[in-house]
Amino acid sequence: MRVTRNYRDSMVNFRKNNKNSQTSLLQSALSRNSASSRANRLASLLGNSKNQSTSSLTNRNFVNSSQKSQKFYYDMQYHAKQVGEYADALKSTEKDSVYDKARESGSTEQLVSDIKSFVNQYNNMLDDLEESGSRADQLFLTQLSSMSRAAEKDLALTGVTRRSDGTLVVDEKKLEAADVDTLEKVWGGSGFSSKAAAKAGSVEATAARNLEAEKSSVYSRFDRTNLYGSGSGRSSGSYFNYKR
Repeated sequence: MRVTRNYRDSMVNFRKNNKNSQTSLLQSALSRNSASSRANRLASLLGNSKNQSTSSLTNRNFVNSSQKSQKFYYDMQYHAKQVGEYADALKSTEKDSVYDKARESGSTEQLVSDIKSFVNQYNNMLDDLEESGSRADQLFLTQLSSMSRAAEKDLALTGVTRRSDGTLVVDEKKLEAADVDTLEKVWGGSGFSSKAAAKAGSVEATAARNLEAEKSSVYSRFDRTNLYGSGSGRSSGSYFNYKR
């Protein structure tokens, strides 16, 4: 059969066009797949970035909250310890006690200073216990309030009165006017300051345990290198080594 030139040319053009069409379809499909892949990767990256950002914010909030709790318990521990230290100075009635020195010097200045400092730290400790609100701390608060109520009349002899919330307030003029014997009777021996100091010791110990628990919760939950920005492996220590 004779094949005309026009027919042959048309067949060649058909195959060429068909091949070009298939190539175009393949390239289009590949392009769509590539674009889809890029879009998926971008969405994945954006999603991971968002998740990481959310996780980082959550971690930061947890650490900040824990640091605030650590400072709170550090303050409570400090105030309770101060109550004990001032009470120790006041309760001693042995030779060379603060009362003997006051008699020798004829001045109650140091006694007045110690009582005022005791009252200040005692009130700080009560504020800490009230703010804590835990069952154990509320029990300490109730016990201390009962002690001060029982000693209310004696304390008033030295210019120290008890408020309705259990905190104490000092009338400096009346305190400075009190004689050494009265001060020793009210604040020395096994009186109010001694009993308050014993309870303050329990408050101090409880605050110390809570402080350590807060530190552990941070160190165990997060990578220390993220917390401190180094690979030093620090796992203990206080953020709040300062005095008031």
